[in-house]
Amino acid sequence: MRRAFIGAALLIAGIAAFIEAHSHPPELESRCRGGGEVCPLEDFIHVHVGLSQTAYDLLRIGAWALMIVGGLLVITGLIRYWALVRGAKQ
Repeated sequence: MRRAFIGAALLIAGIAAFIEAHSHPPELESRCRGGGEVCPLEDFIHVHVGLSQTAYDLLRIGAWALMIVGGLLVITGLIRYWALVRGAKQ
């Protein structure tokens, strides 16, 4: 039964990682160099906002890995528990 609980914790961690990745996607944002509200076109600069593309990709890959391993642990834990309960009834 411990496997199923550990798997459930990994599934929750994978979901949290997906939420975190979705909250900080890599983007370019246009900002005024002078910081004022009225800005001539030539003073606009592009600034990277959020995670870098590599960090974003690694976070999503890690989230998928947590989800897959967690799901497998839940399934194998429940199968093992079912076999244990079934063997106890006979």
